[in-house]
Amino acid sequence: MVSKGFIQTDKPIPGPELSFVRMFNDSEAGWQQRGQYSIWTGESKEGGQRFRLLERFGNRVGAIEHEDGRSVLHKVSAGTSFTIEGLLGFWLKFDCDAMWLDTPCPSGRYSLLAVGGTGGKPGQAVVDWVCPKCGESLDPQTISIGSGPRAFKRFLSEAEGVTATFNSDADLRACRNCGSVHPATTITNARNEPERLHGERN
Repeated sequence: MVSKGFIQTDKPIPGPELSFVRMFNDSEAGWQQRGQYSIWTGESKEGGQRFRLLERFGNRVGAIEHEDGRSVLHKVSAGTSFTIEGLLGFWLKFDCDAMWLDTPCPSGRYSLLAVGGTGGKPGQAVVDWVCPKCGESLDPQTISIGSGPRAFKRFLSEAEGVTATFNSDADLRACRNCGSVHPATTITNARNEPERLHGERN
């Protein structure tokens, strides 16, 4: 027997806010706010730049992918340092979990990163760079994200400013462990359009 409990029979049951059909049909890459989630979607064309999730394990880096290209649905645990090749020019560490989806699609591969899911999270993030020679952290910066529908967009803007400072100062990019200098980096795709929030008009 199925209990209908608190379902209001005089009103239609709302469709899910997050659904594969809705997200896969969204051909525009970029960040969106959906409920308590900040979601980035992107599509990699066959033979072009691929978005790939990397995680740090101490001073080592692992690619989160299957060798045969199968779909990956992966939880990035809170406090885990990660980056996405082709999207971010820095490493990120959130105070909440994130979910990563990487799957084949008709034109190449479809990628999705969802951050949040709990009120007030993510509340802060650590933006960092890693020495390409020895894996030492170079200039970790903690950024408060705050709350509200535009908080994550402000965070992305602040991360761009931190990156600009890192790029302009060779001393910040010099590894204190081995002396190597990290090359200037870019996050030209980190806030790629559309930045419009879900439900917000242009």
